[in-house]
Amino acid sequence: MVKSSHIVFSSHRINKNEHGFTLVEMLVSISIFTVIMAGMFSFLWGASNHWNTAKNSAEITENARIGLNRMTREIKQANAVTAAQPDRITISADFGTGAEQITYGYTPGENGETGVVWRSSSVSPTETTLINDVQTMQFVYFGSDYRCDTEVADGVVTWSELQSCSTSPVSKIARVDIGLTLQAGSGSGQTFVEQAWLRNRSTNS
Repeated sequence: MVKSSHIVFSSHRINKNEHGFTLVEMLVSISIFTVIMAGMFSFLWGASNHWNTAKNSAEITENARIGLNRMTREIKQANAVTAAQPDRITISADFGTGAEQITYGYTPGENGETGVVWRSSSVSPTETTLINDVQTMQFVYFGSDYRCDTEVADGVVTWSELQSCSTSPVSKIARVDIGLTLQAGSGSGQTFVEQAWLRNRSTNS
């Protein structure tokens, strides 16, 4: 007797409540994901730009301090100022290798660009860039002969007082103030001020 074989197929009813994402739901999900990613990208981009700006500003500031410190140190060691202008100064100094004439000057940039502070000397006449990204620079001169303190009588001998007091006002300069403004990128300018007394200046000048 042959037994009949039966194949049993199991079926699963799909509940009406069980269904996949519709096209509208997919589009909404993609839109939300896109907005979130755009916000994150914008935040990361801004943070990166801010970090780069801060880094560049720090580098520019450090270079300016190094250059300004060199100017101040050499002016302090000078025995005389031989030429004095608002944006340029020449000093006479001896650093152990003989008398040397050193000039510091400022060259403005063109078309609104920042300028540079440079250095040259009688030993090396080529102008060497000392500080970049300079917006403004000015030398202010003072004397120590208080007989010239005639305009205001405030104990400070200004450059105008030296000019009216002496036929050789440059020889009476005893102090130089250096004012420097840097422009780092699109940020606000950074101002530095240093003061240098000529320590080796002859008191007979």
